[in-house]
Amino acid sequence: MKKLRTIVFILLASLATTSVIAAGSDFAGPYLGLRVDVAGAHIDGNAKNSNAEVTDGNLGSVFAAQGWEAGYTLPVGDSPAFVSVGASWMSGAATIIVDSGEGNASGAEDVTIEIKDHWTAYIAPGFALSDTAAMYFKAGYAQADVSWEGDIQQGPKWIEGYTGAIGTRAMTAAGLFVQTEAGFTSYDDVHFTKKTGTGHAAGDPMIAYGAVTVGMKF
Repeated sequence: MKKLRTIVFILLASLATTSVIAAGSDFAGPYLGLRVDVAGAHIDGNAKNSNAEVTDGNLGSVFAAQGWEAGYTLPVGDSPAFVSVGASWMSGAATIIVDSGEGNASGAEDVTIEIKDHWTAYIAPGFALSDTAAMYFKAGYAQADVSWEGDIQQGPKWIEGYTGAIGTRAMTAAGLFVQTEAGFTSYDDVHFTKKTGTGHAAGDPMIAYGAVTVGMKF
């Protein structure tokens, strides 16, 4: 009886392992999807006026974005693991206003910063949880355009940084998938100087996001 239980256990374990290993290769191939993001942007920085007085503070903005994601997934041998290499783009913009303190009546010294058109190139190792579900981790290079308005004479036109995320993917046998992802993007410090006076400021932008992608694996 003990030997019979052992044989049954080995057979069940073998079937389960074979199913998971086969599922890893099911996610291999090119993919393309449309994504919707809800994101929060945050800038933590400081400003110095003409009297060399320094003020520390932080500003934030919440925005929605639409975009796309595309890539290619490679299986890792006969294991349930795989590696995806791809890129994504978000069209939304985070608008952050640096208030000079003059109030609504006069905002001549205010600065408006808009961070938009977010690009990411990434690598995402993952593993199959079943024939239809997988989990992955993502890391990569990020870049975004920046526009400036108001009392500013110098500022970068684009910024770069790195991104990290964790996500899940559910896929049908036909290749249609729904992907959910939570992550962040940390950009390099930005610096700008004022048109009026000799003041300047610096900040460290960061964006946290949640995304849903619907697409097809070919």
